[in-house]
Amino acid sequence: MPTNMFYKLLPQQVPVFWEAIKLACVSADEVKSTDAGPYVNELLHALLNNKAQCWLRLNEERRLVALSITRIKFSPQTEEKQLFIQVAYSWELVPDDVWYRDLGILREYAKKEGCTSVGFISGNSRIWDIGYSCGFTEVSRTFSHIL
Repeated sequence: MPTNMFYKLLPQQVPVFWEAIKLACVSADEVKSTDAGPYVNELLHALLNNKAQCWLRLNEERRLVALSITRIKFSPQTEEKQLFIQVAYSWELVPDDVWYRDLGILREYAKKEGCTSVGFISGNSRIWDIGYSCGFTEVSRTFSHIL
C-alpha cells in the first residue's frame, strides 16, 4: 500500500519525469496520435512555466505509481478561481483513502492559491467513483457527436 509520498514537482524537475508524464497524460486525456505533438508541447510548456502543476505519488521504494496534473483556471459555471485536475492517472491500484489524502494536499494548495473550488472533468467511471468518495458533486455533463 502506498505511503503518503505525494508531492508537487518543481518546474526544473519535470524533465526527469517527462516520459512518464507524457504517457500518463496522453492516455488519461485520450489524445489521438495525430494530436499528440501539439498536446505534449503545450503541456511541457505549461509545466515548465508553472501554468500547470505535476503531482507525483511514490511508493515505499520511491517508484512512481500515480500522478496528477493540475491547472488554476476560472470555473465556467461560477467564474471563480478553481484548481482544475486535468489528469489523475495511476499505474497501480491506489485505494480511495489514499486518493482522499492526496486530494487533501491539493485542497490545501488550492486554498493557498486563492481558489474557491477544486474540479475535474472525466469520462472515466473509476475517476467518477473516486470523486464521489472524496466529496465531489456532479455539476454538469458534456456530450459530443463525432462527425
